[in-house]
Amino acid sequence: MREGSDRDGQDGEPAASGRRPRAAVLGTALLLCTLVAVLQLSTPPSSHIASVLVAVPAVISFGFGPPVIIGSAAVAVGIRWLLLPTEPHRIGSAIGTTVVICVIAALSCFVVRHVERETTRLRKVVSVAETAQRAVLRPPPETLGPFRTAASYLAAEQYARIGGDLYAVVDTRFGVRALIGDVRGKGLDAVSTAATVLGSFHEAAYEEATLGRLAGRLDTGLNRFLRDEEAFVTALLIQIAPDGHTEAYSCGHPPSLVLRDGAAQELPAGTGLPLGLSALASAPADADGPQSAGTLLRPGDTILLYTDGIAEARNDAGTFYPLADRLTAYQRAHSPPVDPQHLLTWLLEDAQEYSSADTYDDAALLALAWPPGPEPGRLP
Repeated sequence: MREGSDRDGQDGEPAASGRRPRAAVLGTALLLCTLVAVLQLSTPPSSHIASVLVAVPAVISFGFGPPVIIGSAAVAVGIRWLLLPTEPHRIGSAIGTTVVICVIAALSCFVVRHVERETTRLRKVVSVAETAQRAVLRPPPETLGPFRTAASYLAAEQYARIGGDLYAVVDTRFGVRALIGDVRGKGLDAVSTAATVLGSFHEAAYEEATLGRLAGRLDTGLNRFLRDEEAFVTALLIQIAPDGHTEAYSCGHPPSLVLRDGAAQELPAGTGLPLGLSALASAPADADGPQSAGTLLRPGDTILLYTDGIAEARNDAGTFYPLADRLTAYQRAHSPPVDPQHLLTWLLEDAQEYSSADTYDDAALLALAWPPGPEPGRLP
């Protein structure tokens, strides 16, 4: 995801991102003053080149704050009056140019101050969002049981830090359990809904014996919170037992992928309604029934959980991102074992390069990599 924000400038100057063109801005202003002086001295008085000096404070405002803008305006006014002997009959023009320079400098100072205030406000909002992200989406531990874990989140909006996607992973007496989900909607309501689901998961994951019952607990907790009858959350639950036996339960969410032997295969999953929509079911779900056919995970395998912001990214032709094919290509290009953090970083960058600027949504990723080591059933 996009990280952090630039610090404020000093002495009332713009932030670091706005200071990048400073050398070019200052050079342009000095070049403009020099050219005006040279041309005014080398051309007839009727050319009236000196009036171009009104642009100096406006040029300076692109890279500097009010103190420098005022200073540049004073320099421009001084140069204008020093050039007056070249056109002695135009003192009225010199006075007019001075007034225009002062007006432009004042307007430039006002605009720069307004931009600085808005930048500061945006920076505070981003800081609050980052704090909310750390509170709601707590990063998983680097290792959990036999697994190396990593998670990433990329918001679709340029300055956003959090949205409605969620993930979590815990180590329980039933094995390692993981959750990934996608809240319908955007904004603070989606963040609040995500926090509710995550809170229920961190409590119920240690208590419920089956993924079906765990999904039921999440659904019950969410229904107590929701006020919008059309709101829901798609979710995928994964359980990896100590012997490597892996089950999944999908509440309307895309299946996870197992990266193994240079290929990416879908992990079979039991199915249920998205969280929050249990009232629409004609009959109660069998929480104790079979969840999925299951898969035996082996050392060297990696499980990838994702939201549709990755799978539904589209290129300029409208073609969806070929997630499984790209993961296969990644495995062939990188020797095992898979580094989960490197995998997620590569995947987000690859999807962004593939997609058009406006065709990707919030994207959450969670990877659990089992380094080569003991055989299943002999885990430490």
